[in-house]
Amino acid sequence: MLYAYTDGASRGNPGPGAAAYVLVRDGKVIEKQGFYLGHCTNNEAEYTAVLRALEAALRLGEREVVVVSDSKLVISQLNGIWAIRNPRLAKLNEQIRSLASSFASVRFENVRRSDPFVSVADSVCNAVLDREQA
Repeated sequence: MLYAYTDGASRGNPGPGAAAYVLVRDGKVIEKQGFYLGHCTNNEAEYTAVLRALEAALRLGEREVVVVSDSKLVISQLNGIWAIRNPRLAKLNEQIRSLASSFASVRFENVRRSDPFVSVADSVCNAVLDREQA
């Protein structure tokens, strides 16, 4: 089972944004990556982090993935609990659901921001933004 810890950030909301993921198997980080997104909202960055994490899991040939995020909105929308009113978020949700169908199993879990692996993803996001805004 692969765990994909994700985070997105936007300075200004909307403003310069970044997304990151940390892939973990058996408690060990096997890959972490951050991406500069340009101008976006925090929620768009959070969704993009999930999308990129699933793309990476697919590239690695994973069959079962647990996506973990501190974004209650993104996880609640991906689990079909909350409605999606923003068309841009709806499009990202659709892309993620389509990609998720490539796996035997995908679960979306919400955790506190203090989760150690979510904190790593958050640090990667901030490093990307610091580098791009330097």
